[in-house]
Amino acid sequence: MIIDAIISLASTAVQALGAAQGVMGLITYGEGHSQQNAAKKDEGFNKIVGGVIIIIVGTVLVPQLGQFFSA
Repeated sequence: MIIDAIISLASTAVQALGAAQGVMGLITYGEGHSQQNAAKKDEGFNKIVGGVIIIIVGTVLVPQLGQFFSA
């Protein structure tokens, strides 16, 4: 069905957004590590954790949206 394809695409897009956030967090963390900047390391770590949470949402919650439309 077309709704399944849309939900699959949305899930993939959310996961890609989370992966991009995680990569930016790794870059920020590495930058803070090389500059011995604790605030930058903390910001990078927070971005990494946020990216992981977004990936989990894209994996677990977005596919469940199909249940609302199939009823």
